Amino acid sequence: MARRKVDTLDAALELWARWSCADQAVSGGRSMLAKLIDNKGELFFGGSVGGGPPADGIECAIEVAVLSLFATDPLNADVLRMEYNAAWWLVAARRGIEQYDPRGADQYNKAHALGISLRTYERRLKAARTFTETKLRLSK
Repeated sequence: MARRKVDTLDAALELWARWSCADQAVSGGRSMLAKLIDNKGELFFGGSVGGGPPADGIECAIEVAVLSLFATDPLNADVLRMEYNAAWWLVAARRGIEQYDPRGADQYNKAHALGISLRTYERRLKAARTFTETKLRLSK
């Protein structure tokens, strides 16, 4: 797979966050879970319509890792999405979080929105980052 060289996990997660926001306009409001169900367990990134980002980018690898994490620990996956504002609207919709605005929200506000303590948020974020980093190392 031809992946871009990314120096740090933070840089990779920032790319993923930007990529996930670009997907919001293209997806027509459909969640990744809805796409997964429609495609009977397979995810198809990109497609024949338009150029779009390459399907083998670091962003896709992170999304796959986060979906894998979600299958085993949804809260950790949600904390990672909220921390990087990556498809946060999916988390808010699924968890019934109303009136959440990620602009300027710090970790305390994000933890409060998820209904957990700041300490739990930080612990879950660390676990999610470690999980993602491990998945990325195995896939290279």
